Amino acid sequence: MATAYQAVSGEVSIGRVFSRAFGFIGRNPALALVTAFLFSALPVGLGQLLNFGAIQPGLSRPMAAGLGTLQLLSFLLIAVFNALSQATMTRALVVEHEGRGPSLGESLSAGLRYALPVVGFTILWYIGIFLGTLLLIVPGLILLTMWAVAVSALVEERTGVIGAFGRSRELTKGSRWKVFGLLAAILVVFYLSLALVGFAARLTGSPGQFTQRLPLLMFVWSVVSTGIFNLLWSTIQPSLFIELRDAREGGGAGELHQVFA
Repeated sequence: MATAYQAVSGEVSIGRVFSRAFGFIGRNPALALVTAFLFSALPVGLGQLLNFGAIQPGLSRPMAAGLGTLQLLSFLLIAVFNALSQATMTRALVVEHEGRGPSLGESLSAGLRYALPVVGFTILWYIGIFLGTLLLIVPGLILLTMWAVAVSALVEERTGVIGAFGRSRELTKGSRWKVFGLLAAILVVFYLSLALVGFAARLTGSPGQFTQRLPLLMFVWSVVSTGIFNLLWSTIQPSLFIELRDAREGGGAGELHQVFA
């Protein structure tokens, strides 16, 4: 399978990023949907069920403590599965960019190999973005832009957790306004999704009632919206990585696979 989205050295096209990401989903719907929903949306949904159980009135202290422990474990599992989803999808998109047909087995193997490093990276990423946001928000947005493709660099180039930050900073240099615009568009979609959730909550009852129960509509919407957002982000991020790398270094199809040779 030949890649249709070769970048011209020095030129970054956000349109090509979207074309590559959506084209991948269209050509590999089973792999993309299974990865996004099984490894992201389903764990989040199970975590919500545990959260719902924890706020039920009349729970005994041992039962509440047990649910609290399960909540913590579910949070950790969600982090691991989300990392697995990102790493798996990154490998799949790069395989297709190399001109080969991505398989769930090969992609999942890379995902399992890098799930824990991605979790470690994510923790440091959140700390950095949080501290940057405290400094009048702008530094946080700058870091968000600079580190936009760090996960893909970690998975595909074996940079290590710390090295991934520097590699992403290097790749985004000179294209950060375009990267920022792309991230802003994704964030708008995300917050619109949250607004729809809030609107649905009002339709299903008063805010006080909502905290005491988990309406089926809200549960289903949360799982579906999480899966869709994860599907978008986990394909757009590696697509952006490929675009930046090709444009900056002329690395076309066939070069990245040497990392896994």
